[in-house]
Amino acid sequence: MRQLMTNLYQQNRSYVLGAGIASMMLLTVFKLVYPYPNMVLDSYYYILAAISHTDVNAWAIGYSWFLGGVGVFSHSPMLLVIFQYLFLEGSLLAFFLTIQQFLPLSSISKRILFVFFFCNPLLLYCANFVMADALFISLSVLWISLLLWMVFRPRPYLLVVHAVLILLVFTVRYNALYYPVVATVALIMSKYRLSQKLVGIGLQFLLIGAFIGYTSIRVGEMSGQPQFSPFGNWKTANDALYMYGHIYQHDHDSVPEKFAVLHNSVRQYFGSGAKVDDLLDYKSQFYGSLYMFFNTSPLVRYKNLLYGQDTQFVNFVKMAHVGPLYGAYGAWLIRNHPMAFAEYFVRPNLVRYIFPPMEAFGSLPPFFLRPDYLGDAARKWFGVKTLTPGWPAIRIRGFVLAPYQTLAAFIHILFLMNLLGFMFMRGFSTITKPERYTVILLTVLWFCDLGFSLTAAATVMRYEIFPLIIELSLAVGLAERIYFRQTQVEDKYELSFR
Repeated sequence: MRQLMTNLYQQNRSYVLGAGIASMMLLTVFKLVYPYPNMVLDSYYYILAAISHTDVNAWAIGYSWFLGGVGVFSHSPMLLVIFQYLFLEGSLLAFFLTIQQFLPLSSISKRILFVFFFCNPLLLYCANFVMADALFISLSVLWISLLLWMVFRPRPYLLVVHAVLILLVFTVRYNALYYPVVATVALIMSKYRLSQKLVGIGLQFLLIGAFIGYTSIRVGEMSGQPQFSPFGNWKTANDALYMYGHIYQHDHDSVPEKFAVLHNSVRQYFGSGAKVDDLLDYKSQFYGSLYMFFNTSPLVRYKNLLYGQDTQFVNFVKMAHVGPLYGAYGAWLIRNHPMAFAEYFVRPNLVRYIFPPMEAFGSLPPFFLRPDYLGDAARKWFGVKTLTPGWPAIRIRGFVLAPYQTLAAFIHILFLMNLLGFMFMRGFSTITKPERYTVILLTVLWFCDLGFSLTAAATVMRYEIFPLIIELSLAVGLAERIYFRQTQVEDKYELSFR
């Protein structure tokens, strides 16, 4: 293995050195322009959880643990951003080399990936946020790289490393819920013995299951009702209301008694003339979460009716008290109106997936420190007095990131065209086994991410960075092989004609 990695480094030495130089130069220039980190609502609650050393939070707890770990050495926001960016770029370098090993690319394809991985301003802005995204992307990239090595270069100790890594990713963001499915496919395809495959598959589910069980018990101690993610339960109800607001007038189904009061509140809300929030309204400040946070939404009002008005924007304990009810209610609405859910949530979310809203990358609040108790927590943790770099820098961000929505759509379309073209030309029969397994595994990952993204939450740009990395890598790799296959066909045709 060591000799293989040495050879891989020697073959790509110029790219490795180039990645290091480009990353350091871009980071230096970026921090001269943006000396302060960016923060949104999520950021402050991550900080609060790090300060209180809690083991459960409204958001996944892993990033708060990460902040606490970094805080042991320093509370410098500059150090945090530098670590996040270099860890992200290091993970991408590992993936870049892994792709060269199992899905070899031409020079032009390498250069395309090099620019996207190591000269990409979006990644700098992402790492500048005090938020889980950069860490989640980094760990996810390392995870899929490790899986590819496990498929083709199996080592028993990697089964343990993988199980720990997938647990870490899951604690940072629950989007990783489908990762064990992808990993199971990879282990089935791998060269491990059957007993080792079963151990690897079981170990990942054991660790994640233990984390879910522990978290459920801890949340239950606070709320009196064991549950894994109150935030996820609220999200289910929120997503269902994006659908139900369009059909409530035509719905006359009987309601289970436990939902009756909440359901009547929902119907009264929409019946009062409240506007149904549109997932395709990219100017909405809620970005697909209106019913979770808007003061007059039926979910917030029902919680306040039961437990009183709250001065905190997100009261985790009160959210947890109604979490099971909201999760069950949202799931019931979706089960009873699956076609409406597909039309009014999944379909517009598909448009958002293709043209993702910039959300935090396009709004102004990340540049301004909150004046309330949340801002006080950030001041205490980082020792900052402001997040504002100046209006020229803020305007530069808008100019630099303006093309990314179109670029994301282009990568999605390019990937799909090349994947369909490759399958149409029966390309799987013309490539080596490592190439075939790499394409299959990355495609399975993409399909799982697509299904999760369309049904679980309204997608935004920062959620799509990881799938875009996978899509572009596959797109350039498949395009090469389509071209090579087409060239072979044309050559055979010319020979037969002669």
